[in-house]
Amino acid sequence: MATAIKWIIGLIIIAALAWLAWWSGWFGGAPAAPEPVAPTQTTTTPAPTPVQNTNGMSAPTDTSDAALDQDAAAVDTQAQGLQTDSQSVDASMSDKPIVQ
Repeated sequence: MATAIKWIIGLIIIAALAWLAWWSGWFGGAPAAPEPVAPTQTTTTPAPTPVQNTNGMSAPTDTSDAALDQDAAAVDTQAQGLQTDSQSVDASMSDKPIVQ
Protein backbone atom coordinates (compact mmCIF):
# COMPACT_ATOMS: atom_id res chain seq x y z
CA MET A 1 0.00 0.00 0.00
CA ALA A 2 2.91 2.35 0.63
CA THR A 3 3.98 2.11 -3.02
CA ALA A 4 0.46 3.01 -4.19
CA ILE A 5 0.56 6.19 -2.08
CA LYS A 6 3.99 7.06 -3.49
CA TRP A 7 2.63 6.62 -7.05
CA ILE A 8 -0.39 8.82 -6.32
CA ILE A 9 1.73 11.57 -4.76
CA GLY A 10 4.14 11.36 -7.71
CA LEU A 11 1.28 11.69 -10.21
CA ILE A 12 -0.14 14.67 -8.31
CA ILE A 13 3.26 16.39 -8.35
CA ILE A 14 3.71 15.70 -12.08
CA ALA A 15 0.19 16.98 -12.82
CA ALA A 16 0.84 20.12 -10.75
CA LEU A 17 4.12 20.79 -12.58
CA ALA A 18 2.45 20.24 -15.97
CA TRP A 19 -0.36 22.64 -15.04
CA LEU A 20 2.17 25.23 -13.84
CA ALA A 21 4.15 24.93 -17.09
CA TRP A 22 0.97 25.28 -19.17
CA TRP A 23 -0.25 28.23 -17.11
CA SER A 24 3.10 30.06 -17.43
CA GLY A 25 3.04 29.66 -21.24
CA TRP A 26 5.80 27.07 -21.74
CA PHE A 27 3.63 24.98 -24.01
CA GLY A 28 3.19 27.70 -26.63
CA GLY A 29 0.30 29.52 -25.08
CA ALA A 30 -0.29 32.80 -26.87
CA PRO A 31 0.98 35.74 -24.85
CA ALA A 32 -1.52 38.39 -23.95
CA ALA A 33 -1.75 41.11 -26.57
CA PRO A 34 -0.47 44.47 -25.37
CA GLU A 35 -2.97 47.26 -25.15
CA PRO A 36 -2.67 49.74 -28.02
CA VAL A 37 -1.17 53.06 -27.08
CA ALA A 38 -2.26 56.21 -28.88
CA PRO A 39 0.71 58.13 -30.29
CA THR A 40 1.35 61.47 -28.68
CA GLN A 41 2.01 64.55 -30.74
CA THR A 42 4.45 67.23 -29.79
CA THR A 43 3.78 70.80 -30.76
CA THR A 44 7.26 72.15 -30.19
CA THR A 45 10.43 71.22 -32.00
CA PRO A 46 13.41 70.66 -29.70
CA ALA A 47 16.33 72.99 -30.28
CA PRO A 48 19.40 71.30 -31.75
CA THR A 49 22.12 70.78 -29.20
CA PRO A 50 25.26 72.76 -29.97
CA VAL A 51 28.44 70.81 -30.65
CA GLN A 52 30.74 71.22 -27.66
CA ASN A 53 34.49 71.17 -27.76
CA THR A 54 36.10 68.08 -26.30
CA ASN A 55 39.44 68.49 -24.54
CA GLY A 56 40.20 71.75 -26.31
CA MET A 57 39.46 70.38 -29.77
CA SER A 58 37.47 72.41 -32.29
CA ALA A 59 34.07 71.40 -33.60
CA PRO A 60 34.11 68.20 -35.72
CA THR A 61 32.77 70.03 -38.77
CA ASP A 62 35.20 72.99 -38.60
CA THR A 63 38.00 72.57 -41.16
CA SER A 64 39.51 76.06 -41.13
CA ASP A 65 43.21 76.74 -40.60
CA ALA A 66 42.47 78.28 -37.20
CA ALA A 67 40.62 75.13 -36.16
CA LEU A 68 43.55 72.97 -37.29
CA ASP A 69 45.96 75.16 -35.29
CA GLN A 70 43.68 74.87 -32.24
CA ASP A 71 43.51 71.09 -32.62
CA ALA A 72 47.29 70.81 -33.00
CA ALA A 73 47.81 72.88 -29.85
CA ALA A 74 45.30 70.73 -27.94
CA VAL A 75 47.05 67.53 -29.06
CA ASP A 76 50.43 68.94 -28.01
CA THR A 77 49.04 69.85 -24.57
CA GLN A 78 47.59 66.37 -24.13
CA ALA A 79 50.87 64.75 -25.24
CA GLN A 80 52.80 66.84 -22.68
CA GLY A 81 50.36 65.69 -19.99
CA LEU A 82 50.93 62.08 -20.99
CA GLN A 83 54.70 62.60 -20.89
CA THR A 84 54.41 64.01 -17.34
CA ASP A 85 52.29 61.04 -16.30
CA SER A 86 54.79 58.63 -17.84
CA GLN A 87 57.65 60.29 -15.99
CA SER A 88 55.73 59.99 -12.71
CA VAL A 89 55.15 56.27 -13.32
CA ASP A 90 58.81 55.75 -14.22
CA ALA A 91 59.89 57.52 -11.02
CA SER A 92 57.54 55.43 -8.91
CA MET A 93 58.93 52.21 -10.41
CA SER A 94 62.39 53.04 -9.09
CA ASP A 95 61.20 53.86 -5.56
CA LYS A 96 62.93 52.01 -2.79
CA PRO A 97 60.90 50.53 0.07
CA ILE A 98 61.03 52.37 3.38
CA VAL A 99 62.08 50.27 6.35
CA GLN A 100 59.89 50.96 9.35
